Amino acid sequence: MRGLMPYVVDRSRPGVSGSGIYPRHPLAEAPMIELGGFRQSRAVVALPGGREVEVVSVHPCASRHTGEVPCWGAGLAALPRAGGRPRVLAGDFNATLDHPPVRELLAGGYRDAADAAGRGLTPTWPRLGWTSLPGVTIDHVLADRRMPVSAFGVHSLPGSDHRPVFAELGLP
Repeated sequence: MRGLMPYVVDRSRPGVSGSGIYPRHPLAEAPMIELGGFRQSRAVVALPGGREVEVVSVHPCASRHTGEVPCWGAGLAALPRAGGRPRVLAGDFNATLDHPPVRELLAGGYRDAADAAGRGLTPTWPRLGWTSLPGVTIDHVLADRRMPVSAFGVHSLPGSDHRPVFAELGLP
């Protein structure tokens, strides 16, 4: 992977307590969002022609229990709002498109790549579903609404409880 994508911001730790961004173009690290131990990486990628796009690896706390809801909400509230340079928020939001913090991001200038491609309800977690629940869509690529979505897919990854999301985006 490093041959195809030689630049990296990696704030991972053993287990699931971090994330990384691996572009094929030079980058500058932006301040990490560290709430609940998930270490959400951020980077500004310098593209050919002098254009830039900010990428944020999203993973707020899961809100499985009432006590975790404040951490989850703080993790989503800490995400940068749309505006200025094009920005992409991608990862495990632990939220569906109907959760208020995600609706606020969408209303503020982002759009969900899956929704833009007509696949907004494709389940991403749990990877194999449950007998009583077929799965929910909590992994997203939110892109600046000025960025066109030219491809979208959800795939399988053995060993993960999530299904990876792929989105091909254009620049405004």
